[in-house]
Amino acid sequence: MEEAFAGSFLIFYLLCKHRFKYWRQKDIKNYQERRMRAVARRAFAKSPFFKNHYSGFDLSDIWNLPPVNKKIMMENLTGYNTVGLSKEEIIDFCLEVERTRDFSKRLEGINVGMSSGTSGNKGVEIVTPREEGYMKAALLSRFDFPKGEKINLAFILRVSAPAFNLDKFGHKLTYISQLNPIEKIIDELEKLDPNILSAPPSMLKIIAKEVEAGRLAIKPKRVISYAEVLYPDVKIYLEKVFGGVIHQIYKCTEGPVAITCRYGSLHINEDLVAVETLNGDGTATAAGEPCKRLLITDLHKHSQPIIRYELNDIIAIDKNKCRCGSNFRVIKEVQGRADDMFWGLRNGSLAEQFVFQDYISRAIISTSGDIDDFQAIQTDYDKIVLRIKLAPGAAGEGLREKLSCSIKKIFSDYDCALPDIEIIFADPVPNELSNKLSRIICKISK
Repeated sequence: MEEAFAGSFLIFYLLCKHRFKYWRQKDIKNYQERRMRAVARRAFAKSPFFKNHYSGFDLSDIWNLPPVNKKIMMENLTGYNTVGLSKEEIIDFCLEVERTRDFSKRLEGINVGMSSGTSGNKGVEIVTPREEGYMKAALLSRFDFPKGEKINLAFILRVSAPAFNLDKFGHKLTYISQLNPIEKIIDELEKLDPNILSAPPSMLKIIAKEVEAGRLAIKPKRVISYAEVLYPDVKIYLEKVFGGVIHQIYKCTEGPVAITCRYGSLHINEDLVAVETLNGDGTATAAGEPCKRLLITDLHKHSQPIIRYELNDIIAIDKNKCRCGSNFRVIKEVQGRADDMFWGLRNGSLAEQFVFQDYISRAIISTSGDIDDFQAIQTDYDKIVLRIKLAPGAAGEGLREKLSCSIKKIFSDYDCALPDIEIIFADPVPNELSNKLSRIICKISK
């Protein structure tokens, strides 16, 4: 933890504000390298796993330290964490919390929770009270809260955590379980009448439809999306219904990656995490281009070291600086998970060819205004299933052929064999383990 935060929430809060507004690229780079070396040295000293993982490596050469991922972390969880918790007691505790739905519980004073990710693969998040403090300070310093008002925030998610409980000085955060029936969620929102509404985009879209139909009378001044990919068409729809910028918080188990500024640009929290966007050969991905590998280092976390941790997400960094003036990079787009990139087979050679999710989603939503939602599932190189939810009253006439042609054209442009396209007019199906909605899913085993 940064020395300046050792005894003061306020100091860290003010530092976060200062860094975002005034730091130059040189300041960011120097700070990240200093903090990365500090967390690597501490992990090497306190974690048996990292002691072995970094054996033979120069700890000062931080950009070349061997990476880790969720599989490695979970397999070595006992030696990975630095707070003396065994994998068995962590998993048992998490399962008990899931069973009782009592998210106020802590394990030996530490906030320990189970995450699912979009894929449903289980992970674990370990956060000390000290680490909770810096995350709260950072969030409060960065988010564009309504001016002159007490916070009345409703957050809808599958799980809660003690770190997000708040009812002080007139400010209130209220957790609403995403597992509740929609009628109960709507009823709770009606009673709460939040000035800030936060939920995954699939849930925000459901709420927006209730507002649009006049069945829910709330007028939040800020709307926040998280936990799922916010697709451009959904963002446009939400902005139309709620009448303002849709903010985003890009946080995962591995760190508070990014948050939107007052202009709606999704800035990387450069003073909280170091984000590396890489091509397949390990070189840096050019701005504007989607990365093939994404590595993240949490610059302040010691209980569960996140150092050059490989995420499955595919992002593109914006070429342009935000008009807010900050030098913190802007994420132009979060496309989805690398595991869900589609694949084709090149004509003549049968060599594999990746197809970015963005091409698939744009081909579908640009086909017709009658498409309310969709899900594209690649079951094999030569088979894609589309689940298409039509807008109320839409007949979908001629859509099958148009959609099939749109998808096949992408593969044709890549000089790949054309897949068979099966089209089902039905709602997308959330992941049964995580309850998160993925629009693009690849089931090819690689």
